[in-house]
Amino acid sequence: MQNAQNLMSSFEFIAALMSIIIGLGVTNLLAGAGRAFYRRKENPLDEVHIVLTLATLLLLVLQWWVTFKWNTEVVWSFDRFLVLIVWTITLYMLTVFLYPPDLSEAEEHQRRFQRNRVGYYSAFIAMCALDIAQTAIHGDLLHPVWYVPFIGHYALLAAIGLIAHRRGYDRFFAWYQLITLLVWALLVRRYLVGDSTMP
Repeated sequence: MQNAQNLMSSFEFIAALMSIIIGLGVTNLLAGAGRAFYRRKENPLDEVHIVLTLATLLLLVLQWWVTFKWNTEVVWSFDRFLVLIVWTITLYMLTVFLYPPDLSEAEEHQRRFQRNRVGYYSAFIAMCALDIAQTAIHGDLLHPVWYVPFIGHYALLAAIGLIAHRRGYDRFFAWYQLITLLVWALLVRRYLVGDSTMP
């Protein structure tokens, strides 16, 4: 709690850990993508994997940005803190399933996403559920009114991905996620919601 100008607020204290976790996710994505590009002659780049990398990077940056809406929170409890931390951990886990940190050069020749698709889709569903939970805790569940259907449809699409086991569906999910997140982040939030820090 802030009682002097030089003291860290509760939000700053909690946001520091959240930023570290999301920062680790961004680092893992960038390192994995750089490694994949560097080894592209031995292991050609995969369209689905690259598009999911871009979509996940956008998702991490967007979610980090909207955590600023918590800066006005004065009363904190451990359960609120826990929901936010577990939510950011699911974001980090998305990057781990795309780019496992201990992946050997020999393993990179196999289709990484095909081996980790269940983990990615499961982490994505968990992230959507926790996103709704943290938004509800903050009291913004119905602002805007289409927020829950919007996040819910992502969870539904990821659940279908768990069952489908089709390369074509993975390609659809990757491109759909990237395009709709771009539209949401750059157009809907700015012009229809009118709040630059809305999720």
